[in-house]
Amino acid sequence: MSIFDSRSGADRRTAPRLSTNRSGKVLCGAFAWDCVIKDMSDGGARVQMLSGSTPPASAQLVDLVGGFAHDAKVAWRKDREIGLTFLKSHDLRGLAPAGAQTAKRIWLAAQSRANAG
Repeated sequence: MSIFDSRSGADRRTAPRLSTNRSGKVLCGAFAWDCVIKDMSDGGARVQMLSGSTPPASAQLVDLVGGFAHDAKVAWRKDREIGLTFLKSHDLRGLAPAGAQTAKRIWLAAQSRANAG
């Protein structure tokens, strides 16, 4: 299914996407994959996986620059890119719920490395 209306060519997304090219991680259970968040909107993101692995139908996206974790479902896959639809977002810069604690630890470790270098 295309994000564009086949008759008019209009974009069917509900929110505009902004180009980001941010570092991120895709989490699923005990697995964490490096990725680049190519673009993002309030409702989802286009992510380029840096390995050949791709997550299952649902995962958590950690924005290592913005400090947010997004519970998400995979909307589409193409080669090493995946489209994610956000189900719920968590701000990692403050108190994070139990379901986002792994994401918060990964984000804090990334912040420590960035500040040390």
